[in-house]
Amino acid sequence: MAPPVPVLIICHTFPPFKGIGGRRWAKFAKALAMRGHAVHVIHADGAEELKGSLWTADIGHPGIHAYALPQRYPTALFKRPLTALTEKLAHRFWKSVLPCVVRGNWLDRSVFWRKQLLEQCTELMKAHGIRHVIASGAPFRSLTFALELRKAFPDLRLITDLRDPWTWGDTYGMRSLSAARLAYEQQLEHDVIAGSDRVIAPAEGIIDHLEKVHGADPGKFAVLPHPIDPDDLAAGPVLERDGIYRILYAGSIYGEASFAAYFDQVLLAFRALGEHDPERLARARFDLYVPSHDMGRFARAVTEAGLQERIHFHGAIPPSELYAELRRADLVMVFLPDDKKDVLTTKFNELFHLRVPLLHVGTQGRVSETLERRRLGLSIRLNEVQTVLPSVIRGDRSIPLDPNAEVNEHMLDTVCDQLEALLI
Repeated sequence: MAPPVPVLIICHTFPPFKGIGGRRWAKFAKALAMRGHAVHVIHADGAEELKGSLWTADIGHPGIHAYALPQRYPTALFKRPLTALTEKLAHRFWKSVLPCVVRGNWLDRSVFWRKQLLEQCTELMKAHGIRHVIASGAPFRSLTFALELRKAFPDLRLITDLRDPWTWGDTYGMRSLSAARLAYEQQLEHDVIAGSDRVIAPAEGIIDHLEKVHGADPGKFAVLPHPIDPDDLAAGPVLERDGIYRILYAGSIYGEASFAAYFDQVLLAFRALGEHDPERLARARFDLYVPSHDMGRFARAVTEAGLQERIHFHGAIPPSELYAELRRADLVMVFLPDDKKDVLTTKFNELFHLRVPLLHVGTQGRVSETLERRRLGLSIRLNEVQTVLPSVIRGDRSIPLDPNAEVNEHMLDTVCDQLEALLI
């Protein structure tokens, strides 16, 4: 265990505010604080309606000190759904104005964060003798601001964390950028990689890309997976099985258009099951727990298909309750679009540990290869859903699940050991 040092974490999204981006560093902040490190976290402030993170309890340790800075970015550009007329008008206004005043990706929520971020960082680093800084993105522009801290603190040890792909990704507005704006972001990415002491990411695919494109010393890069918190695993209730074949989808969706194509296939699969085995359909239930996304269009599609008794949508629930639902599930489905085919997201680590039957739908890549090699689930392509899903529900096709597979490498303590080693 490394000797305790004061650590500064820059993470735009952080509890008590909603957003899956805050989960990773809420867990690591908790683990570091429990090991005696003084953890200071700078994050974005927001309106009351943006509060409600599922991981707020994790940051209650007295060794964690959080500092909320004003967002200074139009809420109307990222809040969903936009319900009030004033929100819709604001969205239209800022969508036309921001491209005129912001270079690169004007959809990056940290573009106006620089001055106040550097002032707060400088104050904290001087007051607490902090020389270890971790900057996590997305949003990515704050990573470039962290580089500027070297001017005042030449002995700074800077760790950059890329939770998602940056300039080569499809999210965060990258796909919509002009060639000039994308080139600007690519230069920023290059500067961040070159100026960081270590670069970490939760997925091997991200690290592979960075090593290939930037040609930096391979020793600079490290995979630091999303951790599984045993406190979440132990806290939930034990749910009784009731004879219903329960299918779960739990987590974010990556690209509404891609998810819509997947969900259309699921509806066709349920219809096919009803045509050939109506009794089995009557005992099947599909529950989707999707936080921070309006699922209205999919709920309407379910009603139009006459499957509203079989398919149900839910918002976010506490992790302990979700783990309880996952434990009693007969099948957990995961869909990943093409750009995520090599990204083993947090949900995979959790499902591996819980050892629940897993059906992955997506293009062949690192995810499908891992499932097949470790015998921890079944991976199929999108055009196979309509036939494979009914056969799995009927019991005609089994899900590979090796009871002896080693699945503890992603537990919070184990991953925190790796993080501490990076601080040295």
